[in-house]
Amino acid sequence: MIDAAGLSALLDDPLVRAAAGLAVAWLLWRLWRAGRGPAPIARHLAELDGAVRALNDGQTQLHGGIVHVAEAQAAAQARMAEAMERRLDEVGRLLGDSLGQSAQRTARSLGDLQARLETIDRAQANITKLSGDVLGLQDILSNKQTRGAFGEIQLREIVTRALPPDAATFQATLSNGCRADCLIHLPHPPGPIAVDAKFPLE
Repeated sequence: MIDAAGLSALLDDPLVRAAAGLAVAWLLWRLWRAGRGPAPIARHLAELDGAVRALNDGQTQLHGGIVHVAEAQAAAQARMAEAMERRLDEVGRLLGDSLGQSAQRTARSLGDLQARLETIDRAQANITKLSGDVLGLQDILSNKQTRGAFGEIQLREIVTRALPPDAATFQATLSNGCRADCLIHLPHPPGPIAVDAKFPLE
């Protein structure tokens, strides 16, 4: 299929023009043979001249139409290219904004995750320390002598913080010969109270 540019080039081709001239000469010769006289020839020449003029006018109009179509097509392509460029710029801007926001959200999420991991590490360290303290306390309480000494230390600390110095006696010997870990002096009644720091583990 010949487009507008190809048709215009075809009409401007010298070979095409020469072929058209030969066709016109052949047509004149045929007309002369058919008419066999000057009057018919003149009439046919006039008709032929009009046809040639009409052909030239048509060619000029066709060339102008081709130029108009080419200009319109070029303008449409320019508008389309401009619209495509604007659209690509907009898409690039939106994509850049989206990537920037995604990077910010990712950075915040990583920061929150790091903070939580640090909190978990601290909690794990506290749990490990507490486990060690519990194991140490279990070792203390599993031995009767150690458990007794631990109870006496705790009892002495509690009593000295809560009572004045002369309100209690530690390792006091009672009238029956027994020894109390702590004897709290109270007025009668009820009188002195003996406290044993030892306690059963079971």
